[in-house]
Amino acid sequence: MAHVQHMDELIKEYLLFRGFTSTVRAFETDLKADKEKGFRVDKIIDQILHIINIYDLNSLRELWTHLDSHMFSKLESHFHPGVKKLENAILKMYLVNAIISNKSEKVAEFFNKMTPELQNREEWKDWFMLPYIKNPEENPVFSLYFTKHWQDTLLVSLHNFLASVFQYMPTPTLMSFEEDANKINKMEAKIESLKKQIALLTEKGQDTTITPCQVDPPSHDIYDDFYTIAQENSVIDNQAKSLKNLIRNIGSGSSPILGRKDNVTGTKKRLGSMSGRGTKGSQNYIYES
Repeated sequence: MAHVQHMDELIKEYLLFRGFTSTVRAFETDLKADKEKGFRVDKIIDQILHIINIYDLNSLRELWTHLDSHMFSKLESHFHPGVKKLENAILKMYLVNAIISNKSEKVAEFFNKMTPELQNREEWKDWFMLPYIKNPEENPVFSLYFTKHWQDTLLVSLHNFLASVFQYMPTPTLMSFEEDANKINKMEAKIESLKKQIALLTEKGQDTTITPCQVDPPSHDIYDDFYTIAQENSVIDNQAKSLKNLIRNIGSGSSPILGRKDNVTGTKKRLGSMSGRGTKGSQNYIYES
């Protein structure tokens, strides 16, 4: 959100153009008290460190509450544990800084104000004995928090978290107006460039003659496939012709099976006529054979 400051200047310019001077003064007052520092992560972290260094617990709580209500609470639910860890880590950094600076009154103030909120949190169970431990930086429970490595890691984690939130959080339409206008201008320029390319190609196409395109013959495998299909079609045609001849023979009575029945009948008739001229015994013999 680096363009937030530019958008603020545009709003001020518009208000002055409209003559809303009282609104401009109120707007400038709100900008000076802006806890989000124009969504600049480095400015927010500098503000947190400044509050810790001056031991202003109330301002630290107000700043975090503001960030939580305006941004962190709108995140998806699986981000909430990470937000709580960062909050606890910042409070622990405040305590460690007060102990290093021998600000025992600030340590006592912290526990007087924060005990109702922190006493039911498991990770704060050991921290209530911190004011009564000598040389806590040597204690295995607290020694990690007194190292520069832990403090630097916390600041890097906080920086990355805030940067991610500011990058993906929804923005008002006014803030995306300039970006959308730039996109439209780029698209229009690209369309004009494509139109010129098409016109140039059209002019070149009118001056040149069309040459025939060389087409290679199909491969051997494709030819063999079509040859096999042709052979299969000829076989099917032959089978169809044979079937038609068979049906034609059946209809005309010249079928081998029907002709065979006609021959048997004729034989019987001839035998019958022959038996009329013979004896009765010879007739029985002929039918039995």
